[in-house]
Amino acid sequence: MKGYKNLLFGITGILFIAVSLKSLLIDSSDEYMKMIGGVLFGLFLIYPIFKKNNQTDVEKFIESEKIIGVIWWKRLISFLIDFIILLFIYGITMTIILKFFQVRVDKLYGGPLTISPFIVFYYTVQEYLFQTTIGKLPFRLKVVSTKSNAFIDKEAGANPTFFQVLIRSLTRLVFVVDIFFFLFKRPIGLHDITSKTIVINK
Repeated sequence: MKGYKNLLFGITGILFIAVSLKSLLIDSSDEYMKMIGGVLFGLFLIYPIFKKNNQTDVEKFIESEKIIGVIWWKRLISFLIDFIILLFIYGITMTIILKFFQVRVDKLYGGPLTISPFIVFYYTVQEYLFQTTIGKLPFRLKVVSTKSNAFIDKEAGANPTFFQVLIRSLTRLVFVVDIFFFLFKRPIGLHDITSKTIVINK
């Protein structure tokens, strides 16, 4: 059954990549964010076909440590709180830039591209320094590493490294793909898998 599931995901992934490359190479589309998202989405769907063990490091960690995953609605509400705060910070910053420099940066470069650095900075700083975010605080949630690191003498379950948190934050930019992963690996998102981290109860 798992083989058929992986095959279906693989075919879907190839279609996403093919459509995205067609838009780029043949149609000469300038919607680069959609095309990049389509290619990344396709690659992650194909990935399980080439993986000998379909269990991710995050899933192995949850299984070995007998961790009860955070209920999905807690992660959703945490995300919404963080998103509202992010929009507030973004709006204030854009207003200040407009007032002093008479430039609409969001119109110049586009909203998604302009807000991306805010997302990366917001999550990276908080999750690296405090292992949590403002949105996660009400539910007492924290981010931990699911892998050990002999180089810096850290065991699985310890605070994540800066690199892990940075990867986690960057992966959030592929928003649609990230949400898709929660449908199949609940409550694990793509940003959890790529950074080898997990959100747990304190």
